[in-house]
Amino acid sequence: MAEIEVFYATNRNIVKETPQPAFGEDFNVQGPHVVRFGSALVDASGRKDKRKYKLKSIHLAGEFIPTKPAEEKKKQLGSLEILDKLRARMDGDKMDSLCLLHGYASDFETALLRGAELQDKWSEGRRLCVFVFSWPANGSTTPFLDYMSDRRDAQASGVAIARTFLKLRQYLIDIGRERHCRQAIHLCAHSMGNWALRHALQAIREELDDRLPRLLDHVFLMAADEDNDAFEHDGKLRLLPDLAKAVHVYFSEDDKALVISDVTKRNPDRLGATGPRTRANLPRKLDLVDCRLVDHVPPEELSLDEIGRSLSQHQYYRLRPEVIADVKQVLAGTKPSDIEGRDFVQEDLSYLIQAAPKAKPAKRRRNLVGKTGPKK
Repeated sequence: MAEIEVFYATNRNIVKETPQPAFGEDFNVQGPHVVRFGSALVDASGRKDKRKYKLKSIHLAGEFIPTKPAEEKKKQLGSLEILDKLRARMDGDKMDSLCLLHGYASDFETALLRGAELQDKWSEGRRLCVFVFSWPANGSTTPFLDYMSDRRDAQASGVAIARTFLKLRQYLIDIGRERHCRQAIHLCAHSMGNWALRHALQAIREELDDRLPRLLDHVFLMAADEDNDAFEHDGKLRLLPDLAKAVHVYFSEDDKALVISDVTKRNPDRLGATGPRTRANLPRKLDLVDCRLVDHVPPEELSLDEIGRSLSQHQYYRLRPEVIADVKQVLAGTKPSDIEGRDFVQEDLSYLIQAAPKAKPAKRRRNLVGKTGPKK
């Protein structure tokens, strides 16, 4: 797969529209609720295990909302253009769709590259096309102020994410069941993307009076920078399973990025570190996956920025083969109890992913040539 098309929506400010669109670190000038849609091409050439993802081009869908009756013929909805393209891709290529909500300190380009990477690595039993929602994380890592700024921006983006979800719902209603592609839609929220997801869920609840439609199949909460009591409260994530067939919480107690979030950012224990605070009365659709044995990523696979932020145990969702293999089996429809590579831990009511055995080093061939020539 040399080239990957990634679809996107964003409530970031537009720095420039032509010749190549660029988005900044602030909200859209019309407000944090305003969303623009588009697509991008990512170069993914090279060996899959050593692939470097590079952004080739960005397309911003046109948008014109009439303010006068005379302008009605000029109406143009970027959401309609992109959702039409996404449906055609899903239908024609028989692909599921995966929506990504990225974490903090991710600029727009990084968000698109992460989406392409997941499409490349998670596709197997179920082929995927990817849709990224990029909220205005600032791409910076200054420990406290930028973290709190991103946290506020993620929270404020909840309405924009909800509007995107509701546009999808209305689109499916408008085109009618006979034009539905019969493919599944999944969601992955990483790190602070889970905090944005909480506030999107609350905005959807408010808009639909708690009549939540089940539009999603699998929801993956990866290394969630969210309170570990989130599934105990309606105002947090307790009603998230109503939107999906199943919700999968991947966590690791050794995730240093989340430990730092606990200690230095004055947050309670994080869902992505401990899993749910209590295992009692959890929704039946919840699947808990412990990644503590498979969370470490070698430094050579991380950027210097990620190493500096103690993210070596925060990126397993895209860089650890055992976690990727687990996700592929989930997407392929394998029952949680039948997924290879994980064991059920009764006392914790969770599945523990086992580390793959390390390959034995190749035997060194005996050198039969001595300093004075070959042996007789």
